[in-house]
Amino acid sequence: MKAIRIDAPGGPEVLQTVDCPIPQPAAGEVLVKAASIGVGKPDVLFRTGAYRWLPPLPAIPGAEMMGHVAALGPGLEGLSVGQPVLVYSLKGGCYAEYNAVPASAVTALPAGIDPDLAVTIPNYQVAHALLTEAARGARTRWIYINGAAGGIGSAVIDLCRLRGLAVIAGASSAAKCAFALSQGATHAIDYSQESVVDRVLALTGGQGVDLSLDHLIGPTFTDTLGMLAPFGLVVSFNMLAGWPEQDLFRAMRAHLPRSPAVRCFTMHSYDADPATRQRLMQETIDLFARGSVQPAIFRRMGLGEARAAHELLDARAVLGKLVLKPDTARA
Repeated sequence: MKAIRIDAPGGPEVLQTVDCPIPQPAAGEVLVKAASIGVGKPDVLFRTGAYRWLPPLPAIPGAEMMGHVAALGPGLEGLSVGQPVLVYSLKGGCYAEYNAVPASAVTALPAGIDPDLAVTIPNYQVAHALLTEAARGARTRWIYINGAAGGIGSAVIDLCRLRGLAVIAGASSAAKCAFALSQGATHAIDYSQESVVDRVLALTGGQGVDLSLDHLIGPTFTDTLGMLAPFGLVVSFNMLAGWPEQDLFRAMRAHLPRSPAVRCFTMHSYDADPATRQRLMQETIDLFARGSVQPAIFRRMGLGEARAAHELLDARAVLGKLVLKPDTARA
């Protein structure tokens, strides 16, 4: 089979196409033949060695795969050969034509879900968790999301559309802002050109947002506390722009009359709570089965074009979701 492997961390050039034997599923494992493979920012962290849960190298990246059961490990029940499934493996392995994974990483899918849309389900699961689990207790009327043109950002916008929530999208270019608006954002802010804090306060009549979803953070993060409504909450689900320069607690105390809160969030919070993770996954799949969501597919590329796909990610040129198609699925 064809697979994409990295032997050492680095840029897109470390992604190499290799021929590997088709793995055989061990006890408790499922062999899945890929139909579509998702590409996202976690794969970049995997590739560059920044991923906290990076397996020993050499390794195959990729956390998301939709495919069909090709074989079952000894004694495994509950799935059948040919059944459509989603693989969501935080340990990688999905940039391949076949993947043998623990049954816990496999979720059965209803018939009829488009394979390319199916690989956006993990993005929607994260978005669903951000808006419910991570934001528990937040009175959500106005929401701000940065990086709004990406896979998770566009999923957040779509779910806010379903829930009738006003969402302000932050993005780094006019084109990305236009994309976010086309996905259902109420307003969009080009944060390369204008102050997010000033614009948010203007759009909300000085009230601020109840929930800010931030995967950038960065040196000026503490400034954004000033755009929170009373009892507003920031949920940090990554920090791609680095650490804040100012002391966070001092900055929060400076805004004490509004009682601001900050929470760090990762889906790894559910590593010890598989039942909740599965509930969130099933609730997300139900949205897809009903046709309630409208995932945005940016481009479909061949598995052998993984390097070019990562070059697009590094250039921040992706609007929505990038999908890799194995040659066997493209035929």
